[in-house]
Amino acid sequence: MSLITAEYGRGHQQEKRLWKEIKSGFTHFANNDVVIAKITPCYENGKSTVIKDLYNEFGAGTTELHVFRGNIKLLLPEDVLINFKSPIFLKKGEENMTGTAGQKRIPRDFILSNPFPLPPLNEQKRIVAKVDELMNNLDEMGKEVKASRENAGNLYKAFMKELFEF
Repeated sequence: MSLITAEYGRGHQQEKRLWKEIKSGFTHFANNDVVIAKITPCYENGKSTVIKDLYNEFGAGTTELHVFRGNIKLLLPEDVLINFKSPIFLKKGEENMTGTAGQKRIPRDFILSNPFPLPPLNEQKRIVAKVDELMNNLDEMGKEVKASRENAGNLYKAFMKELFEF
């Protein structure tokens, strides 16, 4: 789970393991699968990603993942991810969790039975491109805000130094 980020567009990390070590007791997935955390708090934090660039095209991870595999001729995995990361989906999922506090999970049936829009593939590509553009803009604004705060802090320090050296 620690190799999957909660942030949109950040992907995942991977590590090499021998098949005999992971053939049982792990969730298996392949390139272009969409994985989503099923346990609290990872689900609520939005831990989900499109699996890409695996060393052998197949991989394995924590049993606390649901795997969504669609027909990539009809369904863009990144579009599915946008739906999985939407606040509405996360909220509805949280309301459908089962189990005890600290060990609540999203049932598989919730993932399978929760409809989301399925526009034509070209429209899915347009939506994904627009979301990517907007997320990049947010990242840039975040960097600008951080730089502004640092500049303001430096100005404050310089002002205080000037004030007390006077």
